[in-house]
Amino acid sequence: MFEWTSTMSIDDGFIDEDHKKLIDIANRVVQLHHPNRNAEELKQVIRERYDYVKYHFSREEKFMQEIQYPAADAHHQKHAAIVKDMNQYLTSSHHMGDMLDNFRMLMNKWVLHHIMDENVALREFMESR
Repeated sequence: MFEWTSTMSIDDGFIDEDHKKLIDIANRVVQLHHPNRNAEELKQVIRERYDYVKYHFSREEKFMQEIQYPAADAHHQKHAAIVKDMNQYLTSSHHMGDMLDNFRMLMNKWVLHHIMDENVALREFMESR
């Protein structure tokens, strides 16, 4: 299970709320790893996460442009790489176990690296203004 912590906080606003929702959706996927669940149910929740990730990235990138965040273009490229990875995992996983393994790997990469490193840099920029 993934857990929101105060060290992940960026703005005490929409970015944090989006991140909390993404973590909640990720936890729902993890909970689907049960023999009574089927692959279609898993795909539905992962698709929900995929759609919300794209929505969140769009909002976050617009905000970065508005505040003239100097690393906005590089951050956009990182978002594009995450979406590409998600596309690959959604289309290449044919078994529920593979799909869950791929999803967990992506979530660890996204939560541990993207929020904790990349977005913390955004918070530091915002605090310096």
